[in-house]
Amino acid sequence: MSINSIISHPRNGRPDYKLESHLEDTKSRMLAIGRFEDSGGCSERRVASVIGLLHDFGKVAPAFQRKIHPTAEFHGSPQETYHARLGALAAFWVLQEIGGDDRDALAAFIAISRHHGSLPDAIPHVFTDIYGTETGEKDNVKGWATDQVESIDKSENELHARKADEILVRAGNNTTTWNRFARAITDESVYESLADLVSVHRGYSRKENVDSLPPELYDRTLRYWGHLTLADKTSAADISLSKLERDPLTLEALDTYVADLEGNDELERTLNKFREQARDAAPENAVERLLDDGADIGRLTLPTGLGKTFTGITTAFTLRDEIADRRELVEEPTVVYALPFTSIIEQTREIFEDPDIWGADPAGHALTIHHYLSETVTRVDSEVGTDGEAETDQRTHADAMLGESWRAGTVLTTFVQLFESLAGPKNSQGLKFPALQDAVIILDEPQALPKRWWAAIPRLVRTLRTEFDATVIAMTATQPALFESTDDLSAVELLDDVDEYYHHARRVRYTIDDSVWTLGDSEGETVPLDHETAGERIVDAASTGENTGTTENSALAVCNTIASSRRLTECVEQAAGVTVEHIGKIYREVVERAEGTSTVVRTDTDNARFSGTERIDQLASAVLDRLGFIPDGDWNGPESGHVSDASWSWSRSDTPPFFLATFNSRYRPKDRRVLIRLADVLTDCEVPFVLVSTQAVEAGVDLSFARVFRDLAPLDSIVQAAGRCNRSFEWGEENGRVTVWLLDDPDDPNGGIDRTPTKYVYGTDLGSHLTIIAETLRDTLETQTDVDEFTVTRCAVPTYFERIREKALASQELLDHIERCEAKQLGRTSLIQEDYPTVDVLVAVTDQEKALLEAIGDAFNEGNTPRAYEFLQQASDLRVSIPARDAESALTQATRVDRKKRGEREGVQILAYRPETPGGSYDLDSGGFVANDDDVVAGRFTVL
Repeated sequence: MSINSIISHPRNGRPDYKLESHLEDTKSRMLAIGRFEDSGGCSERRVASVIGLLHDFGKVAPAFQRKIHPTAEFHGSPQETYHARLGALAAFWVLQEIGGDDRDALAAFIAISRHHGSLPDAIPHVFTDIYGTETGEKDNVKGWATDQVESIDKSENELHARKADEILVRAGNNTTTWNRFARAITDESVYESLADLVSVHRGYSRKENVDSLPPELYDRTLRYWGHLTLADKTSAADISLSKLERDPLTLEALDTYVADLEGNDELERTLNKFREQARDAAPENAVERLLDDGADIGRLTLPTGLGKTFTGITTAFTLRDEIADRRELVEEPTVVYALPFTSIIEQTREIFEDPDIWGADPAGHALTIHHYLSETVTRVDSEVGTDGEAETDQRTHADAMLGESWRAGTVLTTFVQLFESLAGPKNSQGLKFPALQDAVIILDEPQALPKRWWAAIPRLVRTLRTEFDATVIAMTATQPALFESTDDLSAVELLDDVDEYYHHARRVRYTIDDSVWTLGDSEGETVPLDHETAGERIVDAASTGENTGTTENSALAVCNTIASSRRLTECVEQAAGVTVEHIGKIYREVVERAEGTSTVVRTDTDNARFSGTERIDQLASAVLDRLGFIPDGDWNGPESGHVSDASWSWSRSDTPPFFLATFNSRYRPKDRRVLIRLADVLTDCEVPFVLVSTQAVEAGVDLSFARVFRDLAPLDSIVQAAGRCNRSFEWGEENGRVTVWLLDDPDDPNGGIDRTPTKYVYGTDLGSHLTIIAETLRDTLETQTDVDEFTVTRCAVPTYFERIREKALASQELLDHIERCEAKQLGRTSLIQEDYPTVDVLVAVTDQEKALLEAIGDAFNEGNTPRAYEFLQQASDLRVSIPARDAESALTQATRVDRKKRGEREGVQILAYRPETPGGSYDLDSGGFVANDDDVVAGRFTVL
């Protein structure tokens, strides 16, 4: 049957989507969601229009139309139906014809060529994949673009050529006709022009040449590709532009909340004065120094507990509103709040979801919590699908797309989501790029970025600045020397006289244990501290307060590996000498009894309540009741506020036991949130309480202990741990005590320094890294004990960062990949150690949680993907990450939640675990999920 119309794709129950309609809609969407300069001539806006109008140009080919048209039949090879390459060639040729510069033309070519897949390495893609195949032997099956042009010219149905001519002229001008383009393909002049940008003539042949690349090609390609990806997918999925609109959270709501906060004593009132001073000064200085003066990075440097989060949000929202006004934007740009780890998102999100402030719904247009689960969804969306068939746009799903595209007023995410999206992104990661336009981005605790990425991060921030006009704030108590070694970026402090804030926030005194002080010292022998002795010291600290008349009964011990935290928990329990009540054990009993309403019938409207704060407080209060505590005052349940907002007292006549809890990234997010609530309460009670944790507790967790013990780590991590000590001056000024020691290997106590958890985690970046830490302490501290907090934070930490920078821990290789536009190579790197891949597991404990996993699988089986993703989002609080090798060796019988075969490329790459699943266990009183007890390295802290 003849083809009487050129379509993009058919639609079930609706008229076929005409190709010209899809192209025009994609162009309009690109211009609507982006902000491209329009200075006349071949401006950015003109380039974006050409990309939108020509991205699917290859669909005019007869083979594609026979393949996709419901009234025709196709019996040819799959290559005949591929369409991205021909569209890329058309856009490149048109842009050159209308005066576009080389960078824009090549960026447009790459963006369209891979608009269904991940970005390639520019030079081999152009030189080998395109130039080599299209100009080589005529029967090369990989050179399909030239054949497609010939098929259009020779088609008996002139509709294909007429439509091609119509589209080319609309995208360019009256001279960019089909006949001229076809001739440029046939005589190979368009291929030669492409090759000129990636190679040089040497003798009678061409050779790849990186110097031929247009400068900053990678940056421009990211921008065009990201905008095209979102515009194309939302057009194909019939997602209205109204669903891409953002709702800003108001600054007034935060102002009202902060105004009602009062200090309990004179010291707290003094701190409040400095908190407000910072919250007033930083936004004003940010507008002046970042927007008026044009600095690239704003450094917001505040000690822990001085309102850093509220000051950062206030500054970001102020900048957002000012940017929208100055740039005459239709809507306020996105505020991106990026944190180091997924484990600390839970507490930060509560600020935005708190009904006393914004009460934001994370499923709405005001707030997006870009959960880790969205990145576990893999779609094979390239020009060549899993079966070799061409991508036809029919598989575009609306589900999860809006969350991945960050179309909300405020986005709470991780460094991984932000920077790995900029460094060799997958197709789904490119969806967020339009949201970065004019965005205000907070980097909370940037020192936590892996040091091997320190050369690349400033370069990626420059991309955010130059391509997306984003404004960046680096917010921490310990500013790294991250942006100091580049001439491309200027960084300014947003607060004047930063030291003044630190002088008024002295909470702790430090003690450096002999196991650390002698490290790397030729005059002394370093003997790591055994876990048994450490356990005894912790128990002693939690059992007797050092200051008469105070209740210094709480202690936090931060370990470097999960295995170490498990061993130290056992040693504390053994050393207690009295009855020990493990919080996790009681919590497990409460969870199993408090099933509540079935989660599997819930929808998006009440999804937030499933994992919301009221449910968390309900569980926490039930645990406290079982433990023997009662609330004081007017607290009558979760509707009265958080359990930690009330005072709790021991209610029984006998002496309270020794309370113990464990905390790490192997606990499910919902369980971590409950444990944090319980720890917050118990540190304020007159009972002995110890929390043994990994680094998961160091940032973004608002807890305060009288004593903190930290296994040796980078100095900024030590300061972060100290931020959990005497946080709100509960024990008076400088009455918190922080001890830094070096723990031995929990499985091989005689293994020496090279077997310590510290060496496992922090000794791989540089052989002398641990020595640098210890030498910095010895060189900057006058004494080993009773060390002033200001000296550590404002003297030792900057010295440490400078020495790290001098040792050049950062990888130049990542920077080279960016400059060479090698997106494929970048995509093979990760903020997470490449040699330590992880697998996500949904851990179901209760019958209701098991039913939720069943509902996810059933929905995928039935083809109801929107319902499946809805349930999957509900299950985000059940997720843990484990080493991939453990999943492969121990969890061999665990199935995928989408019920596809393990190892299949496409689908949801998440395993389902139930208590009856062999090879693993989930114990709330012994460190969370365990898949392989024998793997010491698997106990490393992996929370990213």
